Amino acid sequence: PGSEYVWNSDSFAAVDPKKATKLLGLFEPSHMQFEADRTASGNKEPSLADMTTKAIQLLSKSRKGYVLMVEAGRIDHAHHGGNARRALQDTVALNQALKAAMDSVDLKDTLIVVTSDHSHTLTISGYPERGNPILGVVASPIGKPTLAKDGKAYTTLGYANGPGAVSAAERPDPAKEDTEALNYRQQVLVGLSSETHGGDDVVARAAGPKAHLFKGTIEQNTIFHIMRAALGW
Repeated sequence: PGSEYVWNSDSFAAVDPKKATKLLGLFEPSHMQFEADRTASGNKEPSLADMTTKAIQLLSKSRKGYVLMVEAGRIDHAHHGGNARRALQDTVALNQALKAAMDSVDLKDTLIVVTSDHSHTLTISGYPERGNPILGVVASPIGKPTLAKDGKAYTTLGYANGPGAVSAAERPDPAKEDTEALNYRQQVLVGLSSETHGGDDVVARAAGPKAHLFKGTIEQNTIFHIMRAALGW
């Protein structure tokens, strides 16, 4: 009693968090859509920000407090596909979800932590002039592509490996392609069916109780202990 099951954005929006005790939303047979595809299909799925807000509304009714994990998992999938455009749009969606969370809680008694479990082989290369599109080719000044040794342009963003490898003897000139297109894959050095994770340190940022402990370089297990202390355990 009091539980709700939803499978699209309309039924999700209709749930009254004051009346519902539990909420299960299953919107796809497998993974949810990328943010770029979700908005293009008419918003049949709620956004990550919408789900974050409603989850907090439901959980905040508990006087004992709560732990909520929000995962923007499709950022990872877009990187594995060598598709920086979708990865960046899902990163923006994560940022919007973070804003929704910060607008929904009192940071005097709620710790918010944002981090990731690993990096990818995405790189930012070259010297594009300020204002040059991040998904475009390196240009300085804007409109005049910087050329590599083979006389062709190269994009600011690239991957060390993944499905964007060039099979022809000569690589295509990205200046002659729409590098900002939704399905464009950045050129890569080593061809693989799926791009791999990287070994970089990842960012951990926090706000609220014990947030001051997130500083410098820390081991990932330290995050657990900081959260444990913030919960008063």
